[in-house]
Amino acid sequence: MPETFELVRYLDHLRRRWRVIAAACVVALGVAVAMALIMPARYTATARIIIEPPAGSDLRVTMAVSPIYLESLKTYELMASGDQLFLDAIEHFKLARTKPLDRLKQSVLKVAIPHNTRVLEVSATLPNPAQAQTLALYIAEQTVKVTRNISLETERDLMADAERQWTEARARLLQVENDWARLSDGPVGRTPERAAQVDALQVQRDAARTGFELAEKRLQEVRSTSGFRGERLKIVDPGVVPERPSWPNTPLIALSALVLALALSLLYLAIELNYRLEKAATPRAVPPLARIKTQ
Repeated sequence: MPETFELVRYLDHLRRRWRVIAAACVVALGVAVAMALIMPARYTATARIIIEPPAGSDLRVTMAVSPIYLESLKTYELMASGDQLFLDAIEHFKLARTKPLDRLKQSVLKVAIPHNTRVLEVSATLPNPAQAQTLALYIAEQTVKVTRNISLETERDLMADAERQWTEARARLLQVENDWARLSDGPVGRTPERAAQVDALQVQRDAARTGFELAEKRLQEVRSTSGFRGERLKIVDPGVVPERPSWPNTPLIALSALVLALALSLLYLAIELNYRLEKAATPRAVPPLARIKTQ
């Protein structure tokens, strides 16, 4: 019952002091709108890249391990948001570096892969809308280019390694075959030493042939799967020049200011009511009676 009584008293206090709430909201709304109009406009443009699975891969297997596969795509997100790539973009477009590189990148560039998708979104925010779209597209193109170069370099390394192993295995096989031919041309005799040599060379010959066959098989596999290992990146949406600024968001700023003003005014009136109640409950000091002077 006392809590209900206090709530009723507080609501009555708000009713009598509604002008304070209204004034606070009006002032906050006016200040927020004025600040939003004064703030320089910034525009955000977004380019999108589709990340296709490796060519020839089983899509059913990819979908079966989709959480792990999608998590691995974060690699491309890190590549697109790299410091060196962003620095190259700044120098390419001759953007003013008014902040340290990390803070500038944080305010200009945003790279993300939406949840459960294979789409890489590259967003750029600048005062010039056309420049924002151009920057986002440039970073997307460079990401595709860098990824393709890394894939080609990996393919070259695999091919070179497979060819090196094939060459070494072939040389070992030729060496063993030559040794076998020399042994066959020698005098025929079934001495223990010759038998041991024949057995040992036969083991080496079989091992060399097996190694050569495995190296040749691996070389054929590398050649047949060349260009089908890594993901394929392709720009599917170069983005458009934004027509509306992304910041300042006047409705959001105004709503935030209105909510803040309302909360602070309600808090102020609650403190005011509590102060009045405490003041009214404090007993007043009674002044001493004045002496009545008698004649």
